[in-house]
Amino acid sequence: MDKHILLGVDADFAPMTQQALRAAGALFAQSGTPCLLIVITVVPILQTMATNSGLYVGHMLPLAITPEQRQQAEELLSKACMLLELQGVEPERIQRVIRLGVPAEEMVKAAREFNADLVVVGSRGNAWHEKLRRLLFGSTSRDLLAMAPCPVMIVTLPPAPRLTRPAQLTEWYERAIKNYLQEHPAALTVFSPQHVAQQFIPPGVQEPGRREVAAAALALEHLASSGVLYRRDVKGEPVYIND
Repeated sequence: MDKHILLGVDADFAPMTQQALRAAGALFAQSGTPCLLIVITVVPILQTMATNSGLYVGHMLPLAITPEQRQQAEELLSKACMLLELQGVEPERIQRVIRLGVPAEEMVKAAREFNADLVVVGSRGNAWHEKLRRLLFGSTSRDLLAMAPCPVMIVTLPPAPRLTRPAQLTEWYERAIKNYLQEHPAALTVFSPQHVAQQFIPPGVQEPGRREVAAAALALEHLASSGVLYRRDVKGEPVYIND
């Protein structure tokens, strides 16, 4: 009998989702028995205030997936399936599922519906902003661990290498600024060292400090000297403009 692996894919196709896809592909390749990979994405809905006396306040109003949401979900699943196929998973061994609702609850329902032997999801990690997000909005992976009718495999990203040398930090900021300008060619952007240090946080850094601001300032000077940016002094402080 085929083993059924339920694989959760998030809406933004984040790096942790791609890591979960790679882990599922490795499980498929290593399995001694045939597997079916059920790739699911859940279009989340939020609780809404009741608009008539027949509903409790905060009652979940019945909604349907809009055509735009369905198209985005289908494109997301196509990306996921392509990545799995590149790892050697046959297309006929992949099933696509789109659901609307609370992600953890819908994945638990799907796990029961498909008699899943394993659920695979990615974890967003333990950075301070992710801890805050979990505190405010809860954790899908934690809810899955509590409710799933089968084992749950939570895939995390490998720890990012910390940039320790000033030259590494400067190179990081230069690449980050260039990539940003390439992605936003028509936008007029004004950079400052503080802005750059906060917007493009390097791997292994949770909160930019003086060292990061200094490296960002040096990166901006390099880009200004090479003609990528133009330096201006505003109230005695340097700013850098891409036009």
